[in-house]
Amino acid sequence: MTYLYSRSTYSDLAGGNTAVHQQLGDEQFLRAIVEFEAALADAALSCEVITEAEHGAAKAAIDSYELDIEEISQLSAAGANPAIPIVKQLKARAGDAGVKGIHTGATSQDAIDTALVLVLKRGIAQLIDAAANTMDVLAAFAKDYADTPIIGRTLGQAAQPMTFGLIAANWLEVLDDACVELQRVTNALPVQYGGASGTLAATYPHGLKIHAALAKSLNLEATPRIWHTNRVPFVKVASALAIVAGAIRKITGDIVFMSATEVGELQEATPGGSSSMPHKANPAAAIAADGYARRAPGLANTMLEAMDSRLQRGVGSWHAEWATLRELVAVTASAQSRLHASIDGITVNTENMQRNLIDTGTIAHSQDLIDTILDRATFIQRTR
Repeated sequence: MTYLYSRSTYSDLAGGNTAVHQQLGDEQFLRAIVEFEAALADAALSCEVITEAEHGAAKAAIDSYELDIEEISQLSAAGANPAIPIVKQLKARAGDAGVKGIHTGATSQDAIDTALVLVLKRGIAQLIDAAANTMDVLAAFAKDYADTPIIGRTLGQAAQPMTFGLIAANWLEVLDDACVELQRVTNALPVQYGGASGTLAATYPHGLKIHAALAKSLNLEATPRIWHTNRVPFVKVASALAIVAGAIRKITGDIVFMSATEVGELQEATPGGSSSMPHKANPAAAIAADGYARRAPGLANTMLEAMDSRLQRGVGSWHAEWATLRELVAVTASAQSRLHASIDGITVNTENMQRNLIDTGTIAHSQDLIDTILDRATFIQRTR
């Protein structure tokens, strides 16, 4: 696969797993605009807004269209969005016979927002699948170390004992809760089809029927119906991604602390070294995960800033979303990938956990709490 037009070659590859990132590139985004146009032609036909002949000519033009990313990117400068040159080229290919079947009643934002929804849903689905595998590992730790005592730590100081199994269960719970919310808001993402000013004027009185048919064709929600300047659906996804990233940071922060030389309770299977201190065994994967995850709040904040969508079309705010949302999925996916690398095969040094115990008192309800967390977790494969 070529990364010539990738958003960030180094960042993606250094994350260790590019399955999610391959759904988010500029090529995938632009191809999703073409996918929108194909589905819209089908919807227009189903509502008898265009004829069979017009539909056939339009679909032939769309199906044979060869996307030139560099050309479209350069042509986008004139109108400040990529849908304009794509639609222009499709209409030229369709000719008089099929022009009515291209971009029927739509505006550029309809194509771009829907394209973004499509790539987001595909990328996030893979992100959640990968996170579920990580949660399976955490669930195994919770069960395997349910009776392994370890000192609890509050405000950086030794507190009462608990078990390492409960620590792992707490890690699982925060990641599971975050992914449940991410899946919910992603599943709720709607199609965008409102026409120039968001009134479906160009296809009246058939606009709402086309909208419903388009949503069904693309397997997207139909409400809110027109959200050109209601950016809540995207902001909810951005916020949920930042929460997942925050959950990952909580886990990796604990791992880094517990891997410290003077603590020695955990050690990654393949720790990183140092260019100047060969004796070091750095928790490199956890550190990298933390680095990726730290980018998420700033990206989510950009989406909050973009809620200032003026009048009937965002001025710059809309344009700021296209790369921001995809990058937010990408950095969260990289953080998750590095978290998985950190815990997969990690050495749990129970002797050092015992050594570090200051208070040898009861572990209280640790087992009960573990059971409660495992019972309510959504994404783990239950083998109990």
